[in-house]
Amino acid sequence: MSSPHHPPLPYSGTSSAPHLDPGVAGLDAPRPAPRRRLFGRGLTEGDPTPGPADVAAWTGYLAAPVPSPRRIGVIALKGGVGKTTLSVLLASTLARARRDPVLLFDTDTTFGSLALRTGVPLQASAHELAAAGDPGRFEVLAGALARSADGAWVLPSGRDPEQSAQLTEDVYVQAMNAVFKHVAVMVTDCGAGLATPLMRRVVSGCHSLVLATSPSVDGLLASHNVLRWLRQSGFEALADRSIVAVTNVPAQGGAVDIAEARTRFAGLAGDFLTVPADRHLATGSQLHLEALDGRTRSAAIRLAASALGAALATP
Repeated sequence: MSSPHHPPLPYSGTSSAPHLDPGVAGLDAPRPAPRRRLFGRGLTEGDPTPGPADVAAWTGYLAAPVPSPRRIGVIALKGGVGKTTLSVLLASTLARARRDPVLLFDTDTTFGSLALRTGVPLQASAHELAAAGDPGRFEVLAGALARSADGAWVLPSGRDPEQSAQLTEDVYVQAMNAVFKHVAVMVTDCGAGLATPLMRRVVSGCHSLVLATSPSVDGLLASHNVLRWLRQSGFEALADRSIVAVTNVPAQGGAVDIAEARTRFAGLAGDFLTVPADRHLATGSQLHLEALDGRTRSAAIRLAASALGAALATP
């Protein structure tokens, strides 16, 4: 893995404007996307404890070439299920493995815990970058962004609660116009719910989605409803590139049968995985990858590989 202290390599892939193009989400696809498989392992084959070879393969895949900018959205229908924690975990894991820029973009209008979890000061927000426009070079853009200890660049929805609440679809599109071609991979911490014009715009520009959910009946039902909504709303191909991530799963004595839940999601989502309960994640403070339990770190690598693999499954 590269050190976050190394200077980032400028992103040299081609770029289009997927946040403005409904084709990215499969809205104009004449046929369903083929079922994606994570490293040849199907959803119904269970989720065994990964061995060192598995983790090594996933880690290597995180550095795969990205031909054009890719966007991974992290969504949840309600708060308190670890959406922001999962976003930071995902972006940090990707940034550790790549030399090209990885951006964590906060589009949550509730001014959540992103700054706390990344441990960075809030510099320019989406509003400032929307007003400034495309800086032309990544080196200029980098001067306006904070960077976490793990190497992920961070763009907040606002520098304070009032500015965050004023993030609109127009501001989002303008901010994306300023940054999208300069980063290889973007992880978007989405707001709760999907009904607003802003969230629909964010989702329509994602190449893959991570659905954060709690290990509870109502949490899994909410994710099930999100996938049904995606398929009924013209986002069928994006549903095929969605990963259900069950967070804070206890080692034993859970409230739901994870194996049964995985089977129920097999025909709806592209992947289903779990993130173990972890004392470090539960603190709610700055996230440090080195402080995670080994099982949690492996789950983060698997999640990142799955989400990136799904994003790369699009043209």
